[in-house]
Amino acid sequence: MNGGKVIVWALVAAAGVALGLLAWKWEIERIEVPPGKFLVVIHRWGKNLPPAEILAPDESYKGVLEQTRGPGRHFLNPLFYGHEVHEMTNIPTGRCGVLTRKFGRPIPQERIDAGELLAGDGETGIVAEPLTPGTYSINPHAYDLQVIDAIEVKAQYVGVRTRKVGKDPGTLPPERRQGSYVVAEEGYRGVQQAYLPPGTYYVNPFVEAITPIEVRSHKVDFDDISFPSRDGFTLRPHIQVEYAVIKDDAAELLVRITDEGKIYQADQSREDISRNEILQKVVLPHIRGFARLEGSTFNATDFILVPGETSDVVINARERFRQALLEAVKPRCEELGVDIRAISVGQMEPPPELAREISDRETALAEQLRNKEMVKQYTNEQALKAQEAQAMQKRERVQAETRLVQAETQAQQQLEVEKQKLTALVTVAESQLEAAKEQAKAVRSKAEAEAAVITAQNEAEVAALRTSVEGFGSPELFARNAVLARVAPSLGEIFAADDSDFGRLFTSLLLPPAAPLEQPPEPLTSTPPRVVPATVVETPPPAPAP
Repeated sequence: MNGGKVIVWALVAAAGVALGLLAWKWEIERIEVPPGKFLVVIHRWGKNLPPAEILAPDESYKGVLEQTRGPGRHFLNPLFYGHEVHEMTNIPTGRCGVLTRKFGRPIPQERIDAGELLAGDGETGIVAEPLTPGTYSINPHAYDLQVIDAIEVKAQYVGVRTRKVGKDPGTLPPERRQGSYVVAEEGYRGVQQAYLPPGTYYVNPFVEAITPIEVRSHKVDFDDISFPSRDGFTLRPHIQVEYAVIKDDAAELLVRITDEGKIYQADQSREDISRNEILQKVVLPHIRGFARLEGSTFNATDFILVPGETSDVVINARERFRQALLEAVKPRCEELGVDIRAISVGQMEPPPELAREISDRETALAEQLRNKEMVKQYTNEQALKAQEAQAMQKRERVQAETRLVQAETQAQQQLEVEKQKLTALVTVAESQLEAAKEQAKAVRSKAEAEAAVITAQNEAEVAALRTSVEGFGSPELFARNAVLARVAPSLGEIFAADDSDFGRLFTSLLLPPAAPLEQPPEPLTSTPPRVVPATVVETPPPAPAP
């Protein structure tokens, strides 16, 4: 009985102890760490820490433990451990964290002398690797945290790196050195030749610095450049320069022109231009110097455009000046890391003394333009009249050619008609000719017959006359007898007596001459011969053409 009670009491005591332990654990040891916070544990018992140590390396030492505990339920015996609840550190996007370790061994002096200032594993100092964006439970007893902005290299920019830790670049052999300003190999401190492309970079500023440098093209107008012309005038041209930083030379340019490790590249206003180190230290000195050299080879009138006058001479002079300026400035600026992509030369304001000359010249040119316009007007009028005359001449030529064609056609037709008429006339004439030939033959035959008859008659009469003449003894007697025979009947009425004076005049003529007795004259019995004229045969005219 007593033994049972002992067991019961023992069980009750054990249960009580268990309940007590459970209550202790849940009520005394339990620690609830809410989200966004973390727990730092402090060990209350153990060996004392070595000098200069601030964290307990393990639980055999008393002090703050390095390892932290995140959100949630934790059980710590308050007799052995203390604790602290801290807010977690949130590093947003675009920023990064730099840790400084408070515990560990010091950095050896030889490393510090060699330029290695970052803490290695277990060493006190700045941790080289930065914390990228995120949430971290950083033990404030072990580390200091500095949240800084990340380096953003935008589009059309490059990042120039400057390593602050690393080996001494002076130890490089001469053939491996890039130059006096930049370092070509990794692991050496100094400005690095290799540039970073656009992007976001989380870097420890104690390790290296990144300087964004814009490499896009810029256009800037300069109106404060002046130079003397060859003829003694001071010209102030408007010069526009398009330039850009050469990517591969960005690091060299950064070191050459700035003392603050940053290049001011704005150029929108006069103040910006005055602060822009690329313009003030690289571009403008070369532009001004070579503008004076090249511009002094031109006359002022080569650059001044006079209204009303052709601009070819001015444009050619500007182009030659621009080309010479570009050829002189571009290689010098490229040596310093700036690419001069284009140079434009605008209209120049003439000097006052030259402006007066130009004004007088403009007046003369205006008058010349008016004269040219009048000449042009007269020329156009002459051209118009010439065109009208040519058109009229063309019309007359067409009309004349038309009349010529018509006349040729009409003449050809008339020629054909005349040919036909002449052919008909020739045919009729040939017919008439044949008829005339036949008629002539007939007439000739008739005339020949009549001529034969007349000839026969004449021969008979001649024979009789010959006989009569021979009977008178002489031709004179015959002729006297013939005359008397013709005249005697008429004279019988005239002569009244033979003894009148008029009768006696012709007595001798009336008496026949004495003839020989043996042959007395025969009485005149025959008549004088009659002469028949030849018949003239007239050829009838040709019949008219039908």
